[in-house]
Amino acid sequence: MKISIRNLMADRCLPKIEILILLEKVLQKSRTWIIANDLNIISDISFYKYSDLRKRRLDGEPIAYLIGYKEFMSNKFLVNNSVLIPRPETEILVDVAINSIKTLSKPRVLDLGTGCGSIAISICLMRPDADVVGSDVDSESLSVAEINSRKLGANISLINSNWFDCFDINIDKFDLIISNPPYIALLDKHLELGDLRFEPKLALTDGSDGLRHITNIIHNSRNYLNKEAFLWLEHGWNQATEVRDLLKSAGFRNVTSFLDLSGIARVTGGNI
Repeated sequence: MKISIRNLMADRCLPKIEILILLEKVLQKSRTWIIANDLNIISDISFYKYSDLRKRRLDGEPIAYLIGYKEFMSNKFLVNNSVLIPRPETEILVDVAINSIKTLSKPRVLDLGTGCGSIAISICLMRPDADVVGSDVDSESLSVAEINSRKLGANISLINSNWFDCFDINIDKFDLIISNPPYIALLDKHLELGDLRFEPKLALTDGSDGLRHITNIIHNSRNYLNKEAFLWLEHGWNQATEVRDLLKSAGFRNVTSFLDLSGIARVTGGNI
């Protein structure tokens, strides 16, 4: 049976935009080409590849894992099931971080829990003069971050560390520390819904109340920050008040939260 692109586009089980994205992956053609050539017959091999991706998507697997990348800050980042998929709201964290070091020359920046490296690499690309370090407890995540840094031409350092464990309190000082740590509570029902079912639990939950890692970072970061340096954290939709209180209790000044496009506070931090 001969199957055309138009036949596949008529599928009502998936949104058309997702069909196009999967066809881009299978056919290695642009979206514009696919639309303009929808009467083309696809090969049996392409049909079987598309059918496999379609089934996996219908089973709930994230599009980013199926096509192998996610766009973030206008760059394409390699992702697989060993790393968290970058979210649009995390771009707010990058924007806030960049703004906080705009007056500094050659700032030293630490991204804790770097994952695929999207935050650290984005900052490096926007501030090539910065000395950017990305750390993660998971070696597979660091391998993905290394590939992304090479592909995008970002000169960052990558360290295998459980938060600050591998840093020297007497030597390692930073002008900015940022993190998008696991902040979902262990018993949160959202962990069993949507894309989260397929993402690494290590990158999603702290195995406790959602504030364990955030508290650890806030408590220890002062030891690794230069004078007037900033700490910025991404957090859950309902955690802003608690994070602000933690920062103030730890002696941070100018504690502020920033809202996402839905008007929800998602990034909070301050300086010492």
